[in-house]
Amino acid sequence: MVQTGSFRQHHAEVRRLIAAISDRLDAEEIARDSAPIAAVIRELFGKFTLHLAMEDGILYPEMRAAGEPAVSETARRFQEEMGGLKSEFGRFKGRWPTRAAIAADPKGFVEETQSVLKALTTRIRREDEELYPLADRSTAPAPTPSTPERRRSGAAPPGEAAIVAALPGAIADGQLVAFFQPKYDLFRQRIVGFEALARWNHDEWGPVSPAHFVPLAERAGLMDLLGECILRQACGAAAAWRDAGVAVPVAVNVSPLQLARGGGFEAEVLEALSAADLPPRLLELEVTEGVLMDAEARAVVQRLIACHIGVAIDDFGTGYSSLAYLRQFPAKTLKIDKSFVDGMPAALDNCILIAAIIRIARSFGMAVVAEGVETSEQMQALSLAECDMVQGFVVSQAVPAAAARALLLAQP
Repeated sequence: MVQTGSFRQHHAEVRRLIAAISDRLDAEEIARDSAPIAAVIRELFGKFTLHLAMEDGILYPEMRAAGEPAVSETARRFQEEMGGLKSEFGRFKGRWPTRAAIAADPKGFVEETQSVLKALTTRIRREDEELYPLADRSTAPAPTPSTPERRRSGAAPPGEAAIVAALPGAIADGQLVAFFQPKYDLFRQRIVGFEALARWNHDEWGPVSPAHFVPLAERAGLMDLLGECILRQACGAAAAWRDAGVAVPVAVNVSPLQLARGGGFEAEVLEALSAADLPPRLLELEVTEGVLMDAEARAVVQRLIACHIGVAIDDFGTGYSSLAYLRQFPAKTLKIDKSFVDGMPAALDNCILIAAIIRIARSFGMAVVAEGVETSEQMQALSLAECDMVQGFVVSQAVPAAAARALLLAQP
């Protein structure tokens, strides 16, 4: 269920912008230079329009779903009043469309701006005093499995040297197992794929966090061994799902060190597909942005794409790739890094940035997956931004292959 803390944070940002505009409402100063105040007003309208859209798509539906007549009626009334405020915004923007229009009648602009700011201030005060307290009493945040799962995996691991020494034997003994985290299509409302993630349950140490052993494997030169182990398990699991009548693609993370092997890595991927009798279209390789900047790694990936293997750009937004490389690279999926999702929907700038990333990806014909989605509120905000898929604890933790198959079979 929705929490209003995010919407209250929006209000704090709106109040800051209202104060900034009020400080600049001097007709003589505006006549000399209307650019500063025009820029702040554009920012205010953009952010408050996004805030209203989130109320429309998240808050009001949750309040109506609470099943309390008084709550539903309050939601209906505030949503209806919102239409009047949107109309007032529209009239204001229609009358003052440009800096030139503002400079031509600065006194009229100041008077009308004061009227709009007064209406906006009244609106957010009433939401804080009447709407949000009622919403807080009638809804409760949805529990997620993230906290207990993190507690279980949060135990201090053994020393680095011990982990590195134990890894090869653990892989050979089958202690390293692929678990699968669902990718959930927001439009079709169903699981449409999985990402394979390495899990290690040591005989003596218990669970060892991948946040510890994966970086150590990279530094110790063990990524080829670990990567091939997970790749083969992922291909085998996807083939079993297909045989059960629920074929969906499986994604496997690929490190730059694996790609540096060139033709050797290509052969390894094709051999894993052949051994599992898995069509290439049911395998997706996830590579980081840095691959876009490395000509040799890019060539390896492009040859695999030519074999009809899917490619996703992972952790987008954390690297340094340029849009020119993104345009030239025929990946079919772009994955937005968790760091952008974490602040949603409270951080309006994050919401705006994610919406821009989605538009860019669409212009290149790419689907978009948001990673690390942990709350229903984040998922709803991403749906409003027209994100294609989400992945994270809000859908499911990573599960064994058999449990992933059960999730697929349970779908209508």
